[in-house]
Amino acid sequence: MRIVPVALMALLWAVKPAAAVEPELYRGEKLVNLTLPSDGHLTTSGWTRDGKAIAYRMKVPAGAEMTINMTASAARFTYLVIFDLNDPNAEDALYSSDSRRLPAHIFADAERDMDLLIRPFFAKQAPRRGLGSHFVLEFKRTK
Repeated sequence: MRIVPVALMALLWAVKPAAAVEPELYRGEKLVNLTLPSDGHLTTSGWTRDGKAIAYRMKVPAGAEMTINMTASAARFTYLVIFDLNDPNAEDALYSSDSRRLPAHIFADAERDMDLLIRPFFAKQAPRRGLGSHFVLEFKRTK
């Protein structure tokens, strides 16, 4: 008779929804959740430096399209990397900026929502570059 409750518990545990993927944050990094307002335009700013950086998380519904643009005070040394936490290969960046500063164009699959981890960072390979960089992120929904 004990088999029935054990089997029932196993069945209930198997159909439990998958837990949301939590991103691994760097030392001193803070995670801020963003929601795009109904008009489809959001601007936020922050400061990035070693030990005091900000990472952003944003849910993008299936079929949506958006543009993410970053400007920074130390533009030559501040970069943007975007990951999709719902992707099975979440370690592969969906977008990584370069010196040309092209905006990120995000196209969500029609069947699957995206959970974006947006991480501005300050590259500090060369000496005497300063402590960090102020940045502005601009999000625009295009569809």
